[in-house]
Amino acid sequence: MKVILSTLNAKYIHTSLAIRCLKAYSEHDFDIELAEYTIKDPVMNIVSDLFQRRPAVVGFSCYIWNIEETIKVIDILKKVMPEVTIVLGGPEVSYDTGYWMERLVNVDFIVMGEGEETLHHLLKTIEGDQKYHFVYGIAYRKGSETVINPPRPKAELKDLPSPHRFQEDIPHLANRVVYFETSRGCPFNCQFCLSSIEVGVRYYDIERTKADILYLIDQGAKLIKFVDRTFNIKRDYALDMFAFLIENHQGCVFQFEITADIMRPEVLDYLAEHAPPGIFRFEIGVQSTNDPTNELVKRRQNFSKLTRTVTKIKESGKIDQHLDLIAGLPLEDYDTFRKTFNDVFALGPEELQLGFLKMLRGTGLRIDAAKYNYTYMDHAPYEMLSSDVMPFTDIVRLKRLEDVLEKYWNAHRMDHTLNYLMTHSFPSPFDFFQAFGDYWEGQGWQKIGHQLEDLFTRLNAFLLERGTPQMDVIQGLMKLDYFLGHKYKPRKIWWDFTQNKDEWTSLVKKAVERAQDFTDDFAQLGIGERELQKHAMIEVLPFDLEEVVAKRGLAEAEVLDAAGGSGNAASAAFSRDHSSQATLLVVLYQQHTPDGKPRYFTAKLEG
Repeated sequence: MKVILSTLNAKYIHTSLAIRCLKAYSEHDFDIELAEYTIKDPVMNIVSDLFQRRPAVVGFSCYIWNIEETIKVIDILKKVMPEVTIVLGGPEVSYDTGYWMERLVNVDFIVMGEGEETLHHLLKTIEGDQKYHFVYGIAYRKGSETVINPPRPKAELKDLPSPHRFQEDIPHLANRVVYFETSRGCPFNCQFCLSSIEVGVRYYDIERTKADILYLIDQGAKLIKFVDRTFNIKRDYALDMFAFLIENHQGCVFQFEITADIMRPEVLDYLAEHAPPGIFRFEIGVQSTNDPTNELVKRRQNFSKLTRTVTKIKESGKIDQHLDLIAGLPLEDYDTFRKTFNDVFALGPEELQLGFLKMLRGTGLRIDAAKYNYTYMDHAPYEMLSSDVMPFTDIVRLKRLEDVLEKYWNAHRMDHTLNYLMTHSFPSPFDFFQAFGDYWEGQGWQKIGHQLEDLFTRLNAFLLERGTPQMDVIQGLMKLDYFLGHKYKPRKIWWDFTQNKDEWTSLVKKAVERAQDFTDDFAQLGIGERELQKHAMIEVLPFDLEEVVAKRGLAEAEVLDAAGGSGNAASAAFSRDHSSQATLLVVLYQQHTPDGKPRYFTAKLEG
């Protein structure tokens, strides 16, 4: 019997862990193929591919972000292959299963909860005596009736084979995100999360886990994302795994979900001392800093300890941090969410993700939705639309904020500019993103696309429209950010370039002639006039870089570090003996020092 296990991923770079676990458990008894698509793929392309494979059974792994697209595939597939057996599984259909069996008439079976043992038993029964009432953990049809069997006990993880040893995966490992679990379950009881339903945490054998990770690294994996709900729940386990990954990473990057307020100081000290920069990324769910909200949703969180952890990690400079917020939780109105946003933004995360509460099937908040007067989408992703303290008008405004937050802060296109604006021009980061988001939508820009330079011209237009003071400083920082965002001299700039060719050439020659005043590295690299013309953008900027540094309250070392430069070349940009009428910014892209690391040079010349 030929079985195809399929899922619609968010992107081609993502691998599905769930269907690999199912295949690993059952491939010795059945002819099982994996078929991965994306939610962007045309439905007919997916159906055509499945049709040509001629399976007897097709299983789909279902989540809130792919269920509606999966339903479209199922309905067409059943029309062109009425004989095929359709099986669904995954978190989206494991709850309210009766609803799904009633709504999806083309689905024959639903596997609820963990699927390895249940699917294997179901496939045996389909091929055998078809006595489905003995298969615990499934829902099935008996004539016009839907039968939901009792749940199956949790599997012993030591009995489950590895899902990471398929030969067909090897050619793709370097270009895909590998999802990996070392445990199942969550120790917490957050009422908005499906993980709260499963009690307790179970671990795979640590030696098998390490062997699988080594195998993936040896076969070329570049990014492994651990899906454990709280990777650091056990201190000794976390320390052991961090040490193992540090010793064996070979350039591979590892991403974890951690709970920051329970991270032990000795673990933080170990990471600060031993972790190589860039190989670890932490995702930390803060969600809210409003204590009444956290208490109501049964989310234990000590924000002071969380702050200690995030701050120490950031100060180490070793690990990027992605912090999550959820708008729309109970008792969280617009004003308290403003405080939540500013509280978390002040921690300086490399990425701040603003999500909106989703009323997931099976969660306590969905069951109690009427208590808080929630309205929400009927179909996935079940996003909340309003509550007793958060009207839809506030949700719409926060959506605008989220849009520019993603485009500007999380994309890191204008870090110098944004930090200056949020420190000097707006009451708080929240107020900046909200005001800009409102303006963005007012201009109709959410309906059209954008190029990189559009992001700069649109921010510039917004700041000019509101009469923002010190625009000369702000525009200078915007130009600096634009240069630093390119590896090479940009082909296009977003502002009117007023320098004529003769002036530009003269300044390039001046930079070459006075190279010894700025850095010995120019000579070491053999950079002459032609190289400067090829790699440099020189322009008279309308502000003094020292003045900007002083106004931002930054130390010279901080600015040099932010600009990616160090040593004589960068220091010359801030030397006190060049009180020129104009400041020239010279940025050399893709030049390397003898140690192979990129370096950006800035030099201030007299006008």
